[in-house]
Amino acid sequence: MKESKTSNIIDHLKEFNRKERFHLIGQLLGNIEFKLSQDKLKEIFDLIELQIPKNYFSAMDYHLDWIYASLILTKDNNDEKKYKIEKNCIKATQEDVDFIIAFLDYSRQTHIIMIEAKGDTSFTNKQIISKAKRLQAIFGKKGDRFKNVTPYFLLCSPKKPKNLKLEEIPSFMKNKNQDDIIWFELNLPKYLKKVTRCNEEKNKSKDGKYWKVKRIK
Repeated sequence: MKESKTSNIIDHLKEFNRKERFHLIGQLLGNIEFKLSQDKLKEIFDLIELQIPKNYFSAMDYHLDWIYASLILTKDNNDEKKYKIEKNCIKATQEDVDFIIAFLDYSRQTHIIMIEAKGDTSFTNKQIISKAKRLQAIFGKKGDRFKNVTPYFLLCSPKKPKNLKLEEIPSFMKNKNQDDIIWFELNLPKYLKKVTRCNEEKNKSKDGKYWKVKRIK
């Protein structure tokens, strides 16, 4: 598959990417463009049945406001005007996806892959449905609101989430058969631990005057 080097949408996505953590980590690791390992890239693209592009944009902790604004600006291409706020599209908050990958393919279709991760905690229906409502407002129920844009949503965690209410999330947040989420495993070290606040009996307590160490399973 051949792909173009850039697209207007991706230009906007890059310009909104002002998180200092992204630029700091990229510089410290000598990987300023946040390029993924080929093994992990292949795992992700196999899940959504796409060929790996030579050129792509990727970033961490990427705000949903920035995604929506990039889509609108690509249609209008005007940084100077004001835009009326649509419900659930712009919230002026830091609500984000943990990782984003975007690229333009040979047919001028822009693919936006959004990844949400959990490590110590589990995904809940409340969290997923809340994110689904926001993404549905931005991309449309079938992910086809914006011409030549295809969104994808992947979950990543040590164990695959169970009992999620699939009927309440849009089609682009599910696999090709629409019968499951799109998920890949997050490999965490087995030696991890955390600090927990507790009471005198070592029971977890948000008002406890003690703390203890708990191993993460």
